[in-house]
Order: sequence, then C-alpha cells, then structure tokens
Amino acid sequence: MYGRYGTDELYLFCTILSLVLVVADFIVQLAMPDSVAKTVVSICLIAAIVGLCVWMTFRSMSKKIYKRRRENGIYLKIVGALKRFFTFNTSRKTKSQNKDDALYIFRDCTKCSATLRLPRKKGRNKVKCPKCSHKFYVVSKNK
Repeated sequence: MYGRYGTDELYLFCTILSLVLVVADFIVQLAMPDSVAKTVVSICLIAAIVGLCVWMTFRSMSKKIYKRRRENGIYLKIVGALKRFFTFNTSRKTKSQNKDDALYIFRDCTKCSATLRLPRKKGRNKVKCPKCSHKFYVVSKNK
C-alpha cells in the first residue's frame, strides 16, 4: 500500500452505503413476490453495490493522491453544509470559538432567561436586562 491513497471519510460513507444497499436487496428478495419487477430492482441494487465496491477499491489503490484528496474535500464540504443546515441549536452559548469571547461574556437573565452579551469586567457587576428590566448581579473573571 506504499504510495497508495488508502481509506478516508468518503470510503467509509461508500462502505456504509453499500451495506445499506445489501440490506435493501435482502428485503426486496423477501418482501416482493416473484415477478419481473423484483428481478429488475434486484439487478439494479446489485449493480449499484458492485459499482460502489469497484469505485471504492479504485480510490483506495489510486496513486493520484491529490485527486482523491480533492474528492474527499468536496464530500466533506457537502456533509458540513448539510450538518449546518440541519443544526437547529443556534444559541450564542454553544459557540465555542468566537471573536467576541475575549471582549464579552454571555449570561442568561435570571428572570426571563434571555441571553445577554455583557462587557468583560472583573468582579461583581450590576446588570439590567433590556428585555424585562430585571436587575441582578454577574460575577466575571478576566481572562
């Protein structure tokens, strides 16, 4: 395998997809009555499985590492975009790296649970929530 590309995330996805297709073919064999449609569906699934396996083997044995890396990069961009699209939690508190983290702290109001962006001041500071006008204290430490 020296000088060959090997496996990556796209290879793993294709492996899982081929296993799903094998299970789908098994279900088709059990569930559908004997007919021409069953034969056609089964042949299409088997062709897809064989095609995926040939392509996976070709990718893993390829010496054109830069091309395989580019293919994997495209796959990762698509998966990343899909993950961002289906991620519904957009709270400021869940973002780990942000340029505002050094200048501000984020706290919830004790009354209405609104997320407040507060300047980072050392010590105990009095805060007024702009949403419900509740006054409370926030303790913060300088980084």
